[in-house]
Amino acid sequence: MNFNKWKEHKGYTLGAELEARLQDSETFKLKEYSSKLRERFSDEYKKKIHQEFLECMVEFVTPVCSNSYEVVKELKNQIAYLNSLAKEDNTVVATSGSCSLKVEPLKHVDEERYDAFAKEYGILLSRFHICGFHIHVALPSSDEALQAYNFSLEYLPIFLALSANSPFFNGEDAGLLSYRAKIFEQLPRAGLSSYFDSFEEMKKLYMDMNRAGTIKSIKDIWWDIRVSPNFGTLEIRICDASSDFERLRLLVVLYQAFVLFAQGKEVYKIPHQILLQNRWTALRHGLDGVFQNSKKVTTIRDHYLDLLERMEIEGIFEKLGTTSDIKKLKKLAFKGEPAKQQLKVFKDTNSLIEVEKLGRMDDIK
Repeated sequence: MNFNKWKEHKGYTLGAELEARLQDSETFKLKEYSSKLRERFSDEYKKKIHQEFLECMVEFVTPVCSNSYEVVKELKNQIAYLNSLAKEDNTVVATSGSCSLKVEPLKHVDEERYDAFAKEYGILLSRFHICGFHIHVALPSSDEALQAYNFSLEYLPIFLALSANSPFFNGEDAGLLSYRAKIFEQLPRAGLSSYFDSFEEMKKLYMDMNRAGTIKSIKDIWWDIRVSPNFGTLEIRICDASSDFERLRLLVVLYQAFVLFAQGKEVYKIPHQILLQNRWTALRHGLDGVFQNSKKVTTIRDHYLDLLERMEIEGIFEKLGTTSDIKKLKKLAFKGEPAKQQLKVFKDTNSLIEVEKLGRMDDIK
């Protein structure tokens, strides 16, 4: 396994991955046929649209992009292509942090890596119909990636709260805004990671697990944020998926700006238990959740707005050519988390099918 430093990489280019589900266009039941659908893909889209662990899921993967608009354009193009194939079988591509409907244990893709996962994790993965949105930002060097990684651990609850979109699971109100975050952390090597004093320290951990056979590749590390030397990126994985492409785009803008802002900043190592508590309040209460660090106790919303102000003062958005998005990012603090829209629709209709309709992506503009 290659986990080496990199140098002189082009910085601050972007990439993203959006996970989605295949669902019946009328009943919204999950449809387990990604393998059969993939047989009809052109060679171009076989490289872009990947299978996930379950047969009812897919992942859309962008190439390297220069800005957030390119990211969203690429995702929409791939989704439109898949919808054009899936509609022949009365199937729609949809996404959110988790499927709200009650489902039976699901089939996984017949592939060696996934067969091993099924054997190792058993029931934990049988209803793993959760979807995330992952963002990559390229860094000029591995040391700069590690700097942004360590600095980010305090700020991850902001991204979780802004994207929280999984209040229902398996036919029930989970009582959380992002149940996906709790489901995923049941797996080893997932959830909140730790600080590292050097890239070599992180490399040693990866290589030790590789020698023990615990991981085969970097892909087997599922932390909320991870360094990816093979791409030369820092990848944030904590966000719930959403069919709101403007929100997804703004999350890309925010994360790109944050990674640049992190450079040269002092990292205050917050006790792990407090990091866990901040993560909990984000997935439970969203932007209204209590946030704590070594200096203050506030809300996640106020911590987010303070971050935006500091980045704006330093001219971060100006350097990246994204100043036109500052007002939109500020509005996100008061727009409400996507999960709350799901909860409102269920309150108004008492129908989880109506909730699922929020995630459909067959009429993208």
